Amino acid sequence: MAKVDGPLFSVEARGKIADSIVFFPWKGRHIVRQWLKPTQPHSVLQGYVRIAMISIGKTVAKIFSVANGDGTDSKLYTLSTASAPAGMNWNADYAAGFLGMLQSAGELVTGSWTALIAAYSALGTAVLTAFQTNATALGLSDTAFSYGYTVNVPAGFHLFAAGYAAYNNSLTAGAPFNTVPTSWVASDVNNFKSAFTTA
Repeated sequence: MAKVDGPLFSVEARGKIADSIVFFPWKGRHIVRQWLKPTQPHSVLQGYVRIAMISIGKTVAKIFSVANGDGTDSKLYTLSTASAPAGMNWNADYAAGFLGMLQSAGELVTGSWTALIAAYSALGTAVLTAFQTNATALGLSDTAFSYGYTVNVPAGFHLFAAGYAAYNNSLTAGAPFNTVPTSWVASDVNNFKSAFTTA
């Protein structure tokens, strides 16, 4: 049932009428459109998009929480806000630094995701251990998804994805930010983790 303020002139209307039209405010405007039943197809591509968003979202949340937890901004937060283009939020720019390399013509390519997972898995034992240990220390956890990419994604990969975001955004802080994460050694991973927690 539609809710109306000023019923005779319909100054503002919200809600739906039957299963045909919907009234709602959007960016200060009053909008009416056809009612569409929400769908959740759980397609393979949707699953890949979601697991990629989860991966980078986990680290963005950690950067933000550390930056606002004690009043002192972390090095990674400071660099990310400084590198974001005018008019763009740092977290959107940070996510774009990672997600952009998984896309072709604006659409996520599943092969790019699996290739990146394979590149992470091929790192040496010492580097994989460093990624996993530092990710766990930051409070990141493994992620499993029920459709799309259904293999467990380790916590260390989330930190690896964050490293790619930092590298692709050309954060100007020297090592390890100026090198591809696939070339990192354990000390680079340790330094990157420190950028989450120290100014």
